[in-house]
Amino acid sequence: MTRTKPSQAPSPVRRLAYRVLAILVALVVWHLFATGPGGSSDFPTPLDIFEAGADAVPTQDFWANIATSLRTAVTGLALVVLVGLPVGLLIGSNEITRRSTQLVLDFGRTVPAIALLPLFLLVFGAGRTLGVVLILVSAVWPIIIQTSYAVGQISPQLKRVGRAYHLSRWYRLRFIVAPSMLPFVFAGLRIAATIALLMAISSEFLGGSDGLGYTLLQAMQLNDTDRAFLYAFTAATLGLLLNLFFVLLQRRVLWWHSSVRAGGTS
Repeated sequence: MTRTKPSQAPSPVRRLAYRVLAILVALVVWHLFATGPGGSSDFPTPLDIFEAGADAVPTQDFWANIATSLRTAVTGLALVVLVGLPVGLLIGSNEITRRSTQLVLDFGRTVPAIALLPLFLLVFGAGRTLGVVLILVSAVWPIIIQTSYAVGQISPQLKRVGRAYHLSRWYRLRFIVAPSMLPFVFAGLRIAATIALLMAISSEFLGGSDGLGYTLLQAMQLNDTDRAFLYAFTAATLGLLLNLFFVLLQRRVLWWHSSVRAGGTS
């Protein structure tokens, strides 16, 4: 009887090599498409994007627009956390409240915030406030839902232990509620961060305020496809870096959790 060896995870060097190879294959396919079927529509090649980046990256406007979009996204995300965490705790701590608000949460998270943009433009005008409001309306739901679900899933035995030892509300929140809910909260936070950046850039694109979205709009209006692709990829890169930041933060805070030890947040 032959014994099968357990599958081993690839080494970090091999994982990096696989990712680099995938990127190279994607670039080759992109170049072949741009020089072939996409040539008739001025579809830029990777070299065209690189040349546009070489011209734009050293300029102050490029980094100023990135900083503007990031400020809007971070401001909106901070407001989302300040609103979403308390509301999620309040909903999840009571079974009746959780059941009675289920329909409201399901309805709220399915409403596209972009559909409310004309109304928000009339009320708040074009600017950072518009982006922050869009972020709050669209990104608060993952935080509320994940937090309320996490609080509702806390073991009844842990709750009874806290009451039996007459722990104060603060101690129960810190040593029972927080460790149980943090993995769920981080999952909602990563989703909310992606939505926040998307809404910040969308508000600049549709509202005409400064930022990456507005520079993308200008490039499209001038039919400058090279710069348009450059700004689009810049926004995608910011999204990846933002997600990476929260992955590293989650590993730092939840180093003791099984999902982090097993590499589940990578």
